[in-house]
Amino acid sequence: MSSSSRQRISRPTIDDSEESKSLKREPLCPNTDVKFKVYYPDRSYCTLKLGLGSSVSEIAKEASEKLAVNPEDCVIFEMKSTGEKVIFKESDTCIITTISHNGRLFAAPKGGIEKLKPLQEQEGPNSSSFNDLEIMSSREIALQMTLYDFELFNCVFESEFVFSVFKKHHFPGKIVGNLDCFLARFNEVQHWVISEICLTPLLSKRVHLLRKFIKIAQHCRDFQNMMAFFGIIMGLSNIAISRLSQTWEKLPSKFKKLFKEFETLLDPTRNHRTYRLAVSKQESPFIPFMPLLMKDMTFIFEGNKTIIDGLINFEKMHMIANTIRYIRCARKENFVGDNLPLVKNRADIRHYVRNLHVIDNQRTLSQLSHRLEKRPE
Repeated sequence: MSSSSRQRISRPTIDDSEESKSLKREPLCPNTDVKFKVYYPDRSYCTLKLGLGSSVSEIAKEASEKLAVNPEDCVIFEMKSTGEKVIFKESDTCIITTISHNGRLFAAPKGGIEKLKPLQEQEGPNSSSFNDLEIMSSREIALQMTLYDFELFNCVFESEFVFSVFKKHHFPGKIVGNLDCFLARFNEVQHWVISEICLTPLLSKRVHLLRKFIKIAQHCRDFQNMMAFFGIIMGLSNIAISRLSQTWEKLPSKFKKLFKEFETLLDPTRNHRTYRLAVSKQESPFIPFMPLLMKDMTFIFEGNKTIIDGLINFEKMHMIANTIRYIRCARKENFVGDNLPLVKNRADIRHYVRNLHVIDNQRTLSQLSHRLEKRPE
């Protein structure tokens, strides 16, 4: 597949046709054509097809025609599900991969965005997929999540880590779209876990989901998929879930103990020493907890001067290079999972984990949580 062919990006604004869902993911490049929707103040939208690396000014030029305004008077912004509006600069590029899970891209005349509110569809699902999850093997869910996460991981060019840390505006024409999608998956998994539990009104079913997610996390750890593992555990640690005392009380002690063990890996003390020791002996293939690696590289970049006494600080470059080598080592071998037994509904599970429906508004999740278990008077 050529780099200019149409790709499906993990964003609601991108084409989600059945054809695109069946294709194996390919790396995104600046000239990769993407189809996406741009909404207007009257809730109508237009569908554009542009190169991923297109600038906001190029998007404004295409989108402004229906508004009957000059492109210079057209504002391009993301409307988040919370109602927050993120206005893009005319020079910004590759903005499609930065849109949040339930975010939507809007175009409006200057001065006409203050009263705009999110679309109803941005609220996310209104019911749990419990019935689907109940008949799916926890191990198979973890397997399909890991296969998909490896696709995302393998699509990220090593240079994107550098562009992201050194700030991509220093590298005109370069994009970090693949890295955006990979990191967004972590947030997506967190919100999936929280959404499913908060949308399950029956106590017994919520307990079942707690057990299910802990087992999925355990399998993800066995598959050395630390991104999905941490996404699930952080989802279960979210205040909307951790406050459900009645639900946690019904959880068997075996799973409570296992969850406590998993939580220790989240301990940030001594520079996340517990986690670093746990993964120090991992061999390829594995997926590291990327937000921590990005934090490490950012700390190296911002905490050390690039130029010292007119000379390049090669020690700084070596430290960043070591992190890139670690990433290269992680995906030296590809994860295939061929030795696992065949599951009848594997195709259904594969489709499910690649198309998660979530609520990404923390306020909404908290409200749902309080409806499930009100605070004692």
